[in-house]
Amino acid sequence: MGSACHYLQAGIKSVDLSEDSPLLPILNDVRKSNRKLSISQCFKSIVQNPSFVMLAPIAVGIALWFGLEPTDGLTPTAIRLLAVFTSCIIALIMTSMDISVIVLTGLTLLAVTQSFECVDKATGLSTECRLCGEVNPLTDNVYDCHGPKDAFNQSLKGFSSSVVWLIFAAFHLGKAVQVTQLGRRLSLWMIAMFGKHILGLAYAIVLSELVLAPFVPSNTARGGGIVLPVVQSIATTLGSSPQNNSAIGAYLMLVASHANLLSASMYLTGMASNPIVVAKANQLFPHLNFGFVTWFTGSIVPALFCAIALPILLYHFCGMASKNEQMSSGENITKHAQVELEAMGCMSLRECQLCFVLLGCLCLWISTNITGLDSTLVALLGIVCLLHMRTITWKDIATNTSAWDTLFWLGGFVTIAEQLSETGASAYLGQCISDAIEQLALPPVPALATAYFLTTFMFSSLSAHTVAFVATFLEAAKSVGAHAQILTALLAYFGALGGCMTNFSTGSAAMFYAQGYVHRSTWFIVGLKLALFYLVVYFSIGMLWWKMLGWH
Repeated sequence: MGSACHYLQAGIKSVDLSEDSPLLPILNDVRKSNRKLSISQCFKSIVQNPSFVMLAPIAVGIALWFGLEPTDGLTPTAIRLLAVFTSCIIALIMTSMDISVIVLTGLTLLAVTQSFECVDKATGLSTECRLCGEVNPLTDNVYDCHGPKDAFNQSLKGFSSSVVWLIFAAFHLGKAVQVTQLGRRLSLWMIAMFGKHILGLAYAIVLSELVLAPFVPSNTARGGGIVLPVVQSIATTLGSSPQNNSAIGAYLMLVASHANLLSASMYLTGMASNPIVVAKANQLFPHLNFGFVTWFTGSIVPALFCAIALPILLYHFCGMASKNEQMSSGENITKHAQVELEAMGCMSLRECQLCFVLLGCLCLWISTNITGLDSTLVALLGIVCLLHMRTITWKDIATNTSAWDTLFWLGGFVTIAEQLSETGASAYLGQCISDAIEQLALPPVPALATAYFLTTFMFSSLSAHTVAFVATFLEAAKSVGAHAQILTALLAYFGALGGCMTNFSTGSAAMFYAQGYVHRSTWFIVGLKLALFYLVVYFSIGMLWWKMLGWH
């Protein structure tokens, strides 16, 4: 074998051997081995090719686009939107393609094929853009709209969403915390206080979310504008970046993101869309009287259990336990933080200015019911003040690429999500789920609640998911005779907790993901594990607690 390999390595292409030569079988074996290796390498290169990986989402999209038959509840436009949205989600999970490229591709395809809902100027009613210029069979009037132009305008609609601009503004508030070094000061203080172990920092982050949540009704403003800059600074101070030693930063980002959703589920005022659930439930079930106190009373036990378990679970999910020696801060880290704090000296003027602006934003966010100011407007007002006080410069904003990137892809996702609701695709899916539950004779409360939880996977906005589905699921609950208070509680809490599964479910999740510490596949895997954890906790500890409260 050694002689044969010597010939091959020397580049000898042919060797004159007789049929009786003992080297002949060896050379044949080598040729077969090389052929198998070449085929294996070729197959591997094909499978890893980005174009090949994209075949799966494209195939699913084509199957839905041409395979689904329109019905009374599902128009051709709704089918196309559903096909493109599903393809985008699969592409996000399976490929490494940039999320903005995926969203741009989807929006362009929908605009070119006029697969949006347009407005008939003659009646003011919504109609499919593909029907513009055709005769309405019911009125014999022509649909007064311009298909190609109006479809393109609809594709840009999500970029005017206040939620998208709130996220954009929160990114820049975070940049200000970084530029002024206020975030570094706060992070050093937290490390000095809680940094003997990384778990101590994680619990400090969870506690800050639980304290802020009842006073800041926007989970995006709370997570992205207040908590994220501090978490980012802590990770940087501990020597973690997306390129180097990213494990610490990834763990802290995941803790902060999921703590944000957990705190949003704990209070009626924890998330902007929470009151929608209460309003619809009280409308359908007048005897319910599900308000702030009822919400908090029902959530406190299961939510606190999850809050205690969350840092420990993520510690293991992120593989931190196997890196215990590197992750434990110890006395040296806390002493180093104290030395660094002393070296920073007193707060600078810019830090004081930023504190003043952030406290002002916090007060306006808390008093939004009194002032009537939108959370996004408050955040933009804060940025304008910082610019005029020269706390930050326009160059700081212009070079904040994460903010601009998130503005683009999230705006595109919001467009598609809103169109899914307008075309009735979301409601259609919800109704199909409810009908299936009834036909299969499943227990209505756990079945409806689980389905509601899982459907958040389809949405880039928790508010959009609530608006699209909560009425459908509550109506289904009423028709099948489900327990009103228990189901309302589950839908209320799951409306926020369901966002744990993806990195685009809400603005705060998108912002934590955009820092670049956590790989996309890791985010989804961890999210699915936590989804299972939440379902188990609320169907066990939650149900037991509600039985003690006399809700059953």
